[in-house]
Amino acid sequence: MIRHRFSVFRGVGPKLEQTIWKGGVLDWPGFLKSTRVSGLPAGLYRSVSRQICQWMNALERGDAAFFAKNLPLAEHWQLYKVFGESVRYLDIETTGLIRGYNVVTMVGIYNGQKYQALIRGKGLTNSALQRALQGCKLIVTYYGRVFDVPFLRNAYPRVDWNYPHFDLCFAGRRLGFKGGLKGVEKSLGIERPGEIEHVDGFEAVRLWYRYTGGSKKALNHLIAYNEADTTNLVRIAPLVYDGLCNKCRP
Repeated sequence: MIRHRFSVFRGVGPKLEQTIWKGGVLDWPGFLKSTRVSGLPAGLYRSVSRQICQWMNALERGDAAFFAKNLPLAEHWQLYKVFGESVRYLDIETTGLIRGYNVVTMVGIYNGQKYQALIRGKGLTNSALQRALQGCKLIVTYYGRVFDVPFLRNAYPRVDWNYPHFDLCFAGRRLGFKGGLKGVEKSLGIERPGEIEHVDGFEAVRLWYRYTGGSKKALNHLIAYNEADTTNLVRIAPLVYDGLCNKCRP
């Protein structure tokens, strides 16, 4: 999808992007092949051509850091299919909502094939997180740009968190999805196992404290809840991506 977008470039807004598409130029290669583009002054045409070359080179290199820096956060969803197997789905559990006071108790990371739970006191460290994110070029979360990633930046500052970020909460709102992750799952017909169906964030905190009080069963229950939160993202992400593509395509 990103190769069809021109409003990501300096000097081009949504209206001018529409003008470019209506002129028959539908993607970056088509722009570079044209000698001129209707509605664009010569100077802006040259500027956009230079930017396209730069961005195409970054895509070919798989340079995630380039897009984390240059692509507006709300447009990071466009990279979902670009980075494919380098996507990591992430969800955290905490003892509360206040960064610097409450702590991260668990980080779930899913690479599309394998789920991994990093647990406080049992291997959740800066180095373990960095290893778990090895090869990552795009993070997918639900409400993570407000909650999960800021919490993790504060708690694990030695980890590189400068990845492009596809937040399904905010991207989904553009398609009319509302509420929390479980509400979106229900609207899409995604069901959770009965034993965790009614577990929410508040119950997750209680499960953690029951575990620290000696209940191994509570930890297993918490891991199952986090695994559902994390792995269900892979079922929602392509639906949101396709919906936004249909909404934004030329």
